[in-house]
Amino acid sequence: MRLRHVPPGLILFTFTILVGTCAAIRGELDETALTPFVVVAIIAIIIGEQLPIRLAQRVLAPLTTAPALGLVLAPLMFDGQAPSAASVLVIVWLSMLVGALVRRFRGRPVVEGSLGARFLGLAVTAFLARDVSLGDSTLVEWAFADGTRRAVAAFALLAVAAVGGLVETVLEKLIIWLEEGGTLAELVTDEFRPFAGVAAASASAGPLIAVARPVLDWVAIPLLLLPVLMMYLAVQWVQDSRRDLEESIAAMSRLPEISGFSRTGHGRRVADVAVRIATVMDVDPQVCHRIERTALLHDVGHLGLPEPLPGGRTIHASSRTQQRIAETTVRIVGSAPMFEELLPLLDQVRTPFRRSREFGEHIPIESRVVRVANAWDDITEGARSPRARQVALERLHLGLGYEYDPDVVAALEQVFVDEGALII
Repeated sequence: MRLRHVPPGLILFTFTILVGTCAAIRGELDETALTPFVVVAIIAIIIGEQLPIRLAQRVLAPLTTAPALGLVLAPLMFDGQAPSAASVLVIVWLSMLVGALVRRFRGRPVVEGSLGARFLGLAVTAFLARDVSLGDSTLVEWAFADGTRRAVAAFALLAVAAVGGLVETVLEKLIIWLEEGGTLAELVTDEFRPFAGVAAASASAGPLIAVARPVLDWVAIPLLLLPVLMMYLAVQWVQDSRRDLEESIAAMSRLPEISGFSRTGHGRRVADVAVRIATVMDVDPQVCHRIERTALLHDVGHLGLPEPLPGGRTIHASSRTQQRIAETTVRIVGSAPMFEELLPLLDQVRTPFRRSREFGEHIPIESRVVRVANAWDDITEGARSPRARQVALERLHLGLGYEYDPDVVAALEQVFVDEGALII
């Protein structure tokens, strides 16, 4: 097997095993290491590995990261001495492996690349906190020494935790980039939108556990994990709500097909073409998401017609019929409050582009893209041959600037030129 066929995540996980093995060789552990604080941290890490969060392309485990950071940064004594980074990492690594094995035994997937990035981030934090000398002491020894201001110490511990979190993020983004490509700007933007709150909660909880450990001992772990758990449950609720919403949209989009008012797969094909057009036009991801939803729901109003249009095609329907379809669509979709932002977009799909050019009427980009994508599928009827696509493009050019936005049609043309489906 050539190296380029090996998944980057598996390569990273293999490197992580080497790091964990080196820590096991260098670490010095005995029975004195199994204090109540360490035991509770081990249990928390194992449980945390059962509760990952999948956001976009990343897999995070805040309920693992927080107690692991607490263990790495807390003032510990093994056999009367402060343990090295390797000694603490052995405990963290074995706990994470046990958690991964338990998860695999339960029939749940384990993302090796994410597990590896998570451990390596913790390893960097442990090295900075326990092996790098600051004068006569390490960061952990200085942070909990008599005379050190606890507020300053807490910020210092948070800083090294943030460095480890940054390493984890960079490694995961590198894996995504190697596997799927993309630009640096897209990767950075994706990170700051959904992950900032989750990363901040887990990164800050670890130092707090460490600071509270001298006072609360093992109780610090469950007590300070509660906010992270609440955040985890909130994120899961949002994800479940979004998944239910997407399933509702998909089910609603198929109503015209099931009722015989639209061709099979029409809504999904229009959505796919519309998203590809939006990608070429480099629209904002949120706008692209609205385009996809608008495309899926744009034909729901066919249910209000007394009889189906020939082939379910709206491209040759009269203005009155198109208006009736749009009004019915808005009425059906508007019955669900969560679709409120889509109503003006769905209503404007029927509006020809000339109204923007001649009367200055604002037609949202979402509506203009869906109008072109719908016309494309009406003409091709789902055919993928170069000839069918060439004919469809010629038909669209006949309405250029009158029915359809020239920029959107140009983007559609570029989609298939890039795929080699058209030769212009």
